[in-house]
Amino acid sequence: MPSLLDIKARLKATENIRKITRAMQLVAAAKFKRSEDRAKTARPYCEEFDRVLRVLAGLIDGADRTAGSESTIEMTFEPGKPPVEIEMARIFEHRGEPEPKRVALVLVTSDRGLCGAFNTRLIRAASEFISAHPGVDVRLIPVGRKGYLYFKIRNFPILFSEEKLSDRLELDEIGRITRRLVALFVSGEVDAVYFVYPQFKTVMTSTIRVEKFLSIPRFEKNEGQETYLLEPDRRSVYERLLPLYATTKVFATLADSFASEYGARMTAMQLATTNAEEMLGTLTIQRNRLRQAVITKELAEIVGGAEALK
Repeated sequence: MPSLLDIKARLKATENIRKITRAMQLVAAAKFKRSEDRAKTARPYCEEFDRVLRVLAGLIDGADRTAGSESTIEMTFEPGKPPVEIEMARIFEHRGEPEPKRVALVLVTSDRGLCGAFNTRLIRAASEFISAHPGVDVRLIPVGRKGYLYFKIRNFPILFSEEKLSDRLELDEIGRITRRLVALFVSGEVDAVYFVYPQFKTVMTSTIRVEKFLSIPRFEKNEGQETYLLEPDRRSVYERLLPLYATTKVFATLADSFASEYGARMTAMQLATTNAEEMLGTLTIQRNRLRQAVITKELAEIVGGAEALK
């Protein structure tokens, strides 16, 4: 049975834990609101952008798929950096494409823990993707320290990693990441790029998504209802839209990730605070009962001594 001093020490430690978890809950709540607004704003913009480009992709005819200067565009992501050249037909999907042999898997996790099963679910989804493609050379690009540490310990091939990204989603960081991903795809080092990330739903709910990046599906002629007139020409329009589209995809993905992370951390810290308060109540009852037992024992000893003196 613990002594009174042991219970007092546990009360003090539990009270300190409660203060820390409560503070972390408030910090996560403040950051969550900003991240939630950003994720909800970016998603419809990204979805509409994706729909428009699917229609534009249908304008690519057989002549555009041939190699040549007219089929190559330059994509600029960072000021002061050389543009990345890519064939237009390569970034648009079409039927009959061979299955990718080399895949870059971008795993978006958090840098820190204390957010429940947030990172565990993402790492499990990445592991399931790797297991489901045994004949594919999958190489990892972890965005976030937790995913990086997990796969580095297991000696999994890592192309590069990103850590300590600002939750304000600085455009310089977004442009740098996007440029590196596009460069891998353009150089032929990988045949496809996939994202594994949490899509934000509510403060307590997020869905793990696996999405292909830099590969826009085409609307068939009978699917697209809109008709676009492109000025000054198709190549100039794509040179402006495709870098913006790629950057927007990365931005929306990270926005969803940060909103999901802060929602998970806020929920986890709220539960931890509640558990600490319940433990404080239990320990307080134990302390009071132990005090009462000590006092009762002392009174009995006093009464017994007094009776012995009679």
